[in-house]
Amino acid sequence: MEWSIKHFSQLSNVEVYEIIKLRTDIFVVEQQSIYADCDNKDLEAYHLQLRDEAGQLLGYLRLLNQGVSYETYSIGRVIITPSLRRTGFGEQMLQRAIAFVGSHWQGDAITISAQQQLTSFYERVGFVVVSEPYIEDGIYHIQMRLELNDQS
Repeated sequence: MEWSIKHFSQLSNVEVYEIIKLRTDIFVVEQQSIYADCDNKDLEAYHLQLRDEAGQLLGYLRLLNQGVSYETYSIGRVIITPSLRRTGFGEQMLQRAIAFVGSHWQGDAITISAQQQLTSFYERVGFVVVSEPYIEDGIYHIQMRLELNDQS
């Protein structure tokens, strides 16, 4: 498996296409959430990718600077393909993103809008619930936060 983190400006046209396709396959088709995915935040984001030896995109998330979605740094659009779910790669992906925020941006906290049914997944890497459930794009979500200074 190969991991990479690239700013949008560093992505190739093919990478952008593959990211948008994977996000559409999961968020629109699988989850039947018929809402616009492209929100202009991608242009300033860093994009973490997990690819297999053949170069197929198997996991993805985006990292947003503070002030873009929340006053803190943020992680969003987290995807692991169905074949890799419950294998630990999702947690590894989040840990890499958390490390990037802590080292590259020297961030002290990360806020996410997590699908409510995935709360325990995010809790395993240290996120805590900080809001009541709310509906976003037709799916129940919950805001969660990770204090990086609390990480050991």
